[in-house]
Amino acid sequence: MQHVDPELLALLALGEQVALPEDGQHISECEQCRREIEILARAAMVGRSTFDAGELLEPPSCVWDRISDELSLTAETASAPSTPAVVGLIDDVPGDDLAQKRAEHDRAPMKEPAAADAAAPADATGAPADSPAAPEDATVHSLDKRRRPWGGIVAAAAAVALVASAGTALWSTFRPAEQPTILASATLDAFPNWPDSTGDAQLEQLPDGTRVIEVKFDAPATDGGYREVWLITTDATALVSLGIVEGTTGQFTVPEGLDISNYDLVDISEEQFDGNPAHSGDSIVRGQLSTEA
Repeated sequence: MQHVDPELLALLALGEQVALPEDGQHISECEQCRREIEILARAAMVGRSTFDAGELLEPPSCVWDRISDELSLTAETASAPSTPAVVGLIDDVPGDDLAQKRAEHDRAPMKEPAAADAAAPADATGAPADSPAAPEDATVHSLDKRRRPWGGIVAAAAAVALVASAGTALWSTFRPAEQPTILASATLDAFPNWPDSTGDAQLEQLPDGTRVIEVKFDAPATDGGYREVWLITTDATALVSLGIVEGTTGQFTVPEGLDISNYDLVDISEEQFDGNPAHSGDSIVRGQLSTEA
């Protein structure tokens, strides 16, 4: 089975009205595609729940300690996470030498870079060509990336918020349609001239309040005629045509205000193209509607 393209599902999740009728039909019948939409909707709900969380909090010191342990940082480096890194941290520099170099760096006055230095070309690593390179066997850790562990969380929250904006549209598009209410049903019995015919009818009320009669029947085919569906009063003194049925099934709207408790006989007749709109008197099947228990 050909599933809906993932890119199309992503656009639908963003609220874009790009689904073709066949895509909507497939999604309504495909559990896998509906599951993907459900996951996106759930993510949207989670994202929505964080909108009132307030400002992000400064992580406690234990977070930095765990990062230090995972990256195998030295004790001095781990104890001073706020010290700016000039180039990086060299793990294999002895502790005493590193402390001495830091002290020299702190005592040295700040100097504005000369114009020539600022314009110095950079090599492939991004450093100026005349700047000293780190030893090849040294392990350099970037403090800049380590000190902002919440950046990814903020980006993820933004993505979830984007998905959240499509939650209502997705539900409106793909939620299951409301089912009609069954009010009454009837078994349609064959007339003597149509002994092998069978059928049934069902009176339903749609969500908008419209009443419909749905018929299904089986009768031998004939040449030159057509079948018409009627509602007839219990005493067979009055009748109303609902319309012509093509094939063996059909659904017909009940006229507004018609009293079904009186017009409770469903009749399917064989009619001829004779210009006479009245009932031909040749009924194929008929049955009385009864309320569902």
